[in-house]
Amino acid sequence: MDSPKNRTSQLEALFQHAFATPPHTQTLTTVIRVTAPVPDELDEDVRRRLLAALQATADRFGHIAAPDGSTLWAEIDRPPTTKKGHS
Repeated sequence: MDSPKNRTSQLEALFQHAFATPPHTQTLTTVIRVTAPVPDELDEDVRRRLLAALQATADRFGHIAAPDGSTLWAEIDRPPTTKKGHS
């Protein structure tokens, strides 16, 4: 499997291509989260390709529907880090 960095880049490119808007990426303690607003109209073929790519790339993903618009999110797990001198 690709590194978290490569998988994050794949998700960013996927969201950029599907939604024609730059995604937002957050690096948190245990995950990297990529989010993007979903346009009101999304072609069914784009939706299917997007779902297939998310299943192949993300560790988890979801959709948030809100009155002011929808957001798609995807997460990549970050490997655990250890402090020097600790196992």
